Amino acid sequence: MTKYYLLPLLLLLPCLCFGQADFEGQVINKTTEMPILGVTVRSLKGKIATQTNERGYYSLSNDTPQPNDTLQYSYVGYKTLRLPVSAYQPKMFIALEPLTIQLNEVRIGNSKKETITLSSFSAYDVKNIISDIASKSTQMIARQTTVAKRFTAPKPDGLLMRVSLGRQDHPASPSYATKNSLTKFLLKVYKQNALTGAPGEVLLKKEISLTDNAMRIDIDVSKENIIIPGQNFFVAIEWLINPYNEIILMMSATKVDRVTRKGQQVYKDATNYWVDYQPFLVGYYREDNKPNSILYTSIDKKWVELTDYSTELALSATLIY
Repeated sequence: MTKYYLLPLLLLLPCLCFGQADFEGQVINKTTEMPILGVTVRSLKGKIATQTNERGYYSLSNDTPQPNDTLQYSYVGYKTLRLPVSAYQPKMFIALEPLTIQLNEVRIGNSKKETITLSSFSAYDVKNIISDIASKSTQMIARQTTVAKRFTAPKPDGLLMRVSLGRQDHPASPSYATKNSLTKFLLKVYKQNALTGAPGEVLLKKEISLTDNAMRIDIDVSKENIIIPGQNFFVAIEWLINPYNEIILMMSATKVDRVTRKGQQVYKDATNYWVDYQPFLVGYYREDNKPNSILYTSIDKKWVELTDYSTELALSATLIY
């Protein structure tokens, strides 16, 4: 008789497994690729909505998903975009097209301000895309220390306005036992040491806190009034080794269970745990497959040039003159 009682429960399993739909990602300006704050993201059939935060990130959960539903993205000054849920991809970028032309230059009085982004990267660069037609992979960079990237400005005395970076909340792998969207790290800006070529005097030290899974992070430092005195300088990300940033990794390993009387070892599968730390930065492959950046890391308080990365670190700096 037991098997007859189990049948109704088994029939209910599909409903239990697919009873909720979760959507998350970032909404950016199609022209500038900057995040857009306050975009309304709506499930048309589910009749639920949310808004993007200051990083353009949104998360929408529908407890009663409807077939053939559509996500609608709308904001004043932009064309409304509708996305069928069948075309949704996890953590995808949504690019809204502005209705008006945005100027790249700002005029103050008779002077013209010039804005330059060094080592710029696109949303496509930090998004891992694997398909039957094309393959574009990214590399996770998690060193549990400091990574500094060198930039060369076209001329000295630029005002640092913004630092952008690509990151992942955690790799898409079952070997990670925890998922943590909360991250704290230090953003640092250095002069270049004229003798060694490595990072030298600290120009900026700022703690950054993240509370979402946004892949592209834009950090406004315009109010810090950081003038880059020379052409070469470094921007660094320093990991903070604390419980706030912990990610627990889990992996199966073979261990000796017992030894037989004949001296033979009998093995069994066991689980190993260890700790990694966020943020996980993104390295992307350039079209020419030749990273043009110089990276340093700090080991025992000494700067060492990194040569073990084949990807371009998704870290950019925007200056204004």
